[in-house]
Amino acid sequence: MSSQRQYGTVVIVALLMLVGSSALAIANPTSSPPPAPDSVQKSCGIVGCKIKAKRGGDAVGDDDSKISDHNADDSAQARKVRAAKAALEARIAKYERASGTWYRCMNEFTPTAAVPAPSCGPRPAVPDDLTLSLPVGFNVATPPITNTQAGAIATARLKIPTVAPGIGPSPELNRWKMAAVGYPLWFWADGPTHVGPVSDSVGGLSVSLEAKVTKVTFRMGDGKTVNCAGRGQKWTRAVKPGVKSPSCGYSYTKPSLPEGPYRVAAIANWAVTWTVNDESGVINVPAVDTAELPVGELQVLVR
Repeated sequence: MSSQRQYGTVVIVALLMLVGSSALAIANPTSSPPPAPDSVQKSCGIVGCKIKAKRGGDAVGDDDSKISDHNADDSAQARKVRAAKAALEARIAKYERASGTWYRCMNEFTPTAAVPAPSCGPRPAVPDDLTLSLPVGFNVATPPITNTQAGAIATARLKIPTVAPGIGPSPELNRWKMAAVGYPLWFWADGPTHVGPVSDSVGGLSVSLEAKVTKVTFRMGDGKTVNCAGRGQKWTRAVKPGVKSPSCGYSYTKPSLPEGPYRVAAIANWAVTWTVNDESGVINVPAVDTAELPVGELQVLVR
């Protein structure tokens, strides 16, 4: 009887231990490797990427706090990039405003005895820094400037020659050393009228340039203006006396002498064609040069 009681006690203790261990296992389950995710998502910001795995519609691999921190970093970097781009845009806009003012001044120039040359100042210089001012490690996929901006800046760098006003017949060919009132004169662009093609690099973009004179505006010095398509036609000694120019001519109606010579200005319009990544545009650049022209009256003596 005693042995049966002991056996029963042992069985009860064992059952209690088994139940206790099962409860413990339920309360503290043994960890096991998680199943493979059903899908993986990759999202990239301005300077980096993050990977987010999903299993059964639930995100794994990043808790909310980590994702939030990453988005905050990404947002801060994005703000820095936007600020750098805005600063670059401001530098370019300032240059474009100065260039526009200079172009208008050159195109509107009219020579006088008091102002024999344009008072527009030097041609505005392009910005030295055409990059984004960002901390080390920042990468931006797109160029910092557009194709149009690159074309405009490359055009500003292009060396455009001035073109002197050609006048014929030259007063040096007659004994009076002056042009006569009423006599038909020929005008043309006396100098190079074509540049290129040449290449340049702006902000990491390759730019091709070619320029040619498309028209010349002559300020005659007496208050009149003559607009000529192309470069005009050069006068030669083969031209018969008194023949008018077929493309660009003028006859003065009043003398400049004895006060002094007229100052004639030639404003050449250089049409610069730029090409960047199969995109093209044309920018008109003025170039001014002047020459003196004495004009007098010839008296006919009738006996």
